[in-house]
Amino acid sequence: MMYTFKILILNISFIFALTSIDLSNRMVIDGESNEYELNEFIFLDSLGTLLEYPADSYWGEYNDIKQLKVTWDEAYLYLALDACSYDNNVILFIDIYNDYGINDMSNLNAWQRAFKFYNINPDFFIATWDTNNSPQFWKVQEGGSIQVDLIPNVETYSTYNAGNLNASMEIKIPWEVLYFRTEILMQNNPKIKLVSVITSGDDQGSGPDVAPDNLGGMVNDPIVIDNYAEILIDSDYDNYPDMEVSPQSRTSFFKKPPFEPITLKVNEVIFTGGRKIFSPKDDVIEFELISNRLSEFHVEIFDLDGKFINYAIQNNDLYWQWDGKMQNGEYAPFGIYILHFVAESGELSHKESLVFIK
Repeated sequence: MMYTFKILILNISFIFALTSIDLSNRMVIDGESNEYELNEFIFLDSLGTLLEYPADSYWGEYNDIKQLKVTWDEAYLYLALDACSYDNNVILFIDIYNDYGINDMSNLNAWQRAFKFYNINPDFFIATWDTNNSPQFWKVQEGGSIQVDLIPNVETYSTYNAGNLNASMEIKIPWEVLYFRTEILMQNNPKIKLVSVITSGDDQGSGPDVAPDNLGGMVNDPIVIDNYAEILIDSDYDNYPDMEVSPQSRTSFFKKPPFEPITLKVNEVIFTGGRKIFSPKDDVIEFELISNRLSEFHVEIFDLDGKFINYAIQNNDLYWQWDGKMQNGEYAPFGIYILHFVAESGELSHKESLVFIK
């Protein structure tokens, strides 16, 4: 018996959609993001490489960000965040202005969460929680970092619902809401930074996943969000969003994913001459830090009761020193002191070192 096999060869190519004057007939804010085309997927490059690992959340696929989608027309910025949230929160942050924005979510008057920002200070965010289909849109008070105001009448919708793996949060933002004063022009702020996060449902809770991927992951203490996608909206600086362009082609990253996040560590503390014991009135103690990531550090000194004593001083690019004095200028009494290493971003290395005053 003879069998005949037919081989079907598929030629898969990107479906292209460009920004244009009016997208209102295509873009529907219903929590179903299937109207977006592939070149509007931000975590996907032009070669089809997925820039957000599937199910890379610390808590698994049921609390995981899948994809960010972006496009715009003359009147609106359209955003969709595909994710699965099971009894948790989802937040999408927008940063436009360099002179203010959120530094530390734990200090906000609303939506407090246990993480800080580095390289980005969001001016707006869209937030919702599992089973709620009406995301809230918030704006940071101009010039500040801890007061946010709820912005009404911005069209949003979410389908996050008890483990729906195909859910999305969508929003349609008028440009005049983002560029809300005549002196804050798009031509002066032509790029928009975006980062998203899933957080636990409790105030001051942290979270399992961030997209684009965080440099240090989401299991550090404290968590520092330090990566973002950046989209060029107005390349000719004419104060209007560019038309007939691919949003994906306008996207860059602080660090392009995908990559494996690396928790910050101080691998080694090298004391000059191997000396960790000194008499401060006659000497200083000097040391070098070897880290797994290129980072600027603060070195904080505590006694064994947890009382802050002083900062070590960085005397060149490699070495720190402490003269044994407390913040009040007096010499610390003899005893054992603990060195804490805190990166400029706010990440805390879990390695500590002891020094001894005799």
